[in-house]
Amino acid sequence: MVNSTQSSPRKDNAVELDMLLGYMKELIIPYVDSASEKESSVVEYYPPEKLEKLVDFSLPENGGGVEGAFKSIKETLKYSVNGWNPRFMDKLYAGTNPIGVISELLIATLNSNVHVYHVSPVLTMMEVHVTRAVGQLLGMGANTGGLLCPGGSASNQLAMVTARNTLYPSIKDTGYMPRPFNPAAEYGILKIFTSKHSHYSVDKSAQIMGLGVDNIVKVPVDEDGKMQVAALEKSIQESIGLGETPFFINATAGTTVMGAFDPIQEISAIAKKYNCWLHVDGSWGGSVVFSEKVMREKPWLVGSHLADTFTMNPHKLLGVPLQCSMLLTPHNGNLLFAKHNTLKADYLFHGNPYDLGEGTLGCGRRPDAAKMFLSWKYYGRCGLGDRIDQALATAEKFADRVKERASKGFKLVKDPCPFLQVCFWYVPPTLANKPADQVDLSKITRTLHQKINHSGEFMIDYAPLEGVPDFFRIVINAPTVDCDRDLVRLLDAIERVAKEVDWEN
Repeated sequence: MVNSTQSSPRKDNAVELDMLLGYMKELIIPYVDSASEKESSVVEYYPPEKLEKLVDFSLPENGGGVEGAFKSIKETLKYSVNGWNPRFMDKLYAGTNPIGVISELLIATLNSNVHVYHVSPVLTMMEVHVTRAVGQLLGMGANTGGLLCPGGSASNQLAMVTARNTLYPSIKDTGYMPRPFNPAAEYGILKIFTSKHSHYSVDKSAQIMGLGVDNIVKVPVDEDGKMQVAALEKSIQESIGLGETPFFINATAGTTVMGAFDPIQEISAIAKKYNCWLHVDGSWGGSVVFSEKVMREKPWLVGSHLADTFTMNPHKLLGVPLQCSMLLTPHNGNLLFAKHNTLKADYLFHGNPYDLGEGTLGCGRRPDAAKMFLSWKYYGRCGLGDRIDQALATAEKFADRVKERASKGFKLVKDPCPFLQVCFWYVPPTLANKPADQVDLSKITRTLHQKINHSGEFMIDYAPLEGVPDFFRIVINAPTVDCDRDLVRLLDAIERVAKEVDWEN
């Protein structure tokens, strides 16, 4: 490698970039290719104190040029989790895809900011068109659209802020002063309603907005993990009886732990009855709208067109690079957010309705919509839908494999699995004959989880859920396609590692 310690003149930027891209290609192509090898590791894991000795995290006074930068790049690749590996089944996302990498390269090359149209005209229009197209898939009509946000939590927060500012606009100027503290107020203490299994970002939003987590009502769920609509209405009626003001209902399309879908259409009727804003957090499950098979055969997204706002994260199920989260609405698209969230920063926003930053809570905005736009261009709606169908078929097959090992100590938490999370417990043979109250399933799960993840062969997760012991949660995404090679191998690994543990001590 040629070593350069100083920035090149602008006329040499193209030459230097060509050189760096050449070096980078030599590293990333083998890295991606290695993920498909049967014996490849998901990660070479080390705890922080050991990792600091293996990787040079020092920052020099004088630049190290190509040699210094690429030494760090090589170390990063060596010790990072390889999300391209099909045995990465830990989180609600997986590795990206080739067009995803290219889209990130385009974004980095342009280095654009999509807050005002005139500095990013093409990228702005990509965002307008891709949010409109997704909204129309959800049935939100011709006036649908939305904005991209830095993650699902940010989308959910923008939804809650927009709901409050729409329903009670005086709060923007005078602050939040509800009855009974302010007898003249048009609203009482604002209350939020969401299921017990919803994402913690609802709580975070209430905290950030000064509404308080104590003013979130966690509605009970049924045996499938779906919000109980009768319990929701009862809770709202009780709140009104106390002089409070219910204003925001969050329904979840694909809960984080079990993958349950709340009954959106029934919840919508409650929201309209009590003048509440209906938001659907479809960060995980919303992308199933791309599958014609799912939309034809499953009731998961029935009523989505009735939502006031809808969060969807293409970086989860669709393989779009992190991060890519969109907040959609049928109410005049991005103009809804600008109308209720603008602060009239005239030095930046000059009245152009395509200045998308005016509707957000920040200023600078990364053009994440370009990644979804190019992915859709590359694969088409059908190709993205095939990705969903493939993952669902693999999850169903894996659940069957778990059930086939019931005699060996495996037991599904929910049969059939609600979505793409296959959740189960495992009891080692040495504990099989013990009374159930003497078998600590949470300890077994956590012990095996740590040992398996630290081995690097797999990366999986476990989850707690109210009223039941901790269990393994295996997230099936599109890259995990070979059930018998990768998923049955996981069950074998659990049995093998369990034999190495002295469960009596």
